[in-house]
Amino acid sequence: MRSVLFIQNRTHRAGAQTCLARILHHLTAKAWNPILLCSPGGWLPAECARFGVTVVEQKFPSSRSLIGRLVGNATFARSVARKLDALRLRPTIVHANDHVEGLLGLEIASWFRARSVISLRSSGMLSQDYVKYGCDTYDLVTAAGRELQQSAQSWDKNRQVLLINDGIGEDEFIDAKTKPLVAPSRVLVIGNAGEAKGWGDLADALAILDAENFSLPAFDFTGDAAEKPYNAVLKRIRTECRFLGRIDAFRDLVRSYDLVINPSRNESFGMAAIEVLAAGVPLLSSKTGVIEQALDQPDALFPPSQPRLLAATLKRVLQQWRQIDFGVERSQANIRKRFPIDKTVSELNSAYDRLWTET
Repeated sequence: MRSVLFIQNRTHRAGAQTCLARILHHLTAKAWNPILLCSPGGWLPAECARFGVTVVEQKFPSSRSLIGRLVGNATFARSVARKLDALRLRPTIVHANDHVEGLLGLEIASWFRARSVISLRSSGMLSQDYVKYGCDTYDLVTAAGRELQQSAQSWDKNRQVLLINDGIGEDEFIDAKTKPLVAPSRVLVIGNAGEAKGWGDLADALAILDAENFSLPAFDFTGDAAEKPYNAVLKRIRTECRFLGRIDAFRDLVRSYDLVINPSRNESFGMAAIEVLAAGVPLLSSKTGVIEQALDQPDALFPPSQPRLLAATLKRVLQQWRQIDFGVERSQANIRKRFPIDKTVSELNSAYDRLWTET
């Protein structure tokens, strides 16, 4: 029986995890009998179990540590194999969901003599990461996002790195919200506290506007940045800034706002921004990931890592709120055309079929 074991360490709701959950859900109809291997607890195993995917939970070792490379990775593979044997499951393909799962994926694939697949998702990945995590020894390498795919292809001339974009389901779309007549009093900021997500750039942009005595709305951030240097900047400006922590009900949260900002510095794909538009909510976004293939309204886009231009964009939108067309309906049409989950799964299914016929 054909079966694919997906490996994903972290289980909280975030881009890589939500994209994997969609793939697992839709692969159940493609006769690949998907299995999820992940750390214990969290959003991802609960979400996958909800639609009938087999879930195996196991604490992950630090695969790049000396102990991990000497004994930890092999011990991990044996423990996983015992759990799969108890369930009478034997994967024919092992699929690591990002490069950090690479060494463990190879260990498990070797144990089962299975074909190996790895997806590249991290926009900050470097050529040395590609080698250190064994990506260059996988049977198949895919990348989510054109820029990452081209980078990986330049690192590895011996194989084709496939571009397989992430996708979103039709059931995740909601009609665009009716835009209120006045600018919102509270704005949602998506991402997390890491430097790559650009919260520091937004803090600097808000400080610029505050220095101009511009009247700012309140800002809610989907995470926690209590220990980040830019938190001190946010505390100095004359408006409320709240950190909401991790949010599992992301779409419900997004729908409770009339404007969302994505200030990210870099993205391989940028699923959170796509989810905002699918939820029917106006979005201001940096030009990162695939967003320009979805959002075609120049007034709603700004270059990454440039706080002054972010400040100018936000100021213009708030001042000209009634006149601004955020193009949410057009964006949804673009997403339906370019990034449906059925397309993602179809391309992945074809890649699996090719591997299967080569065995």
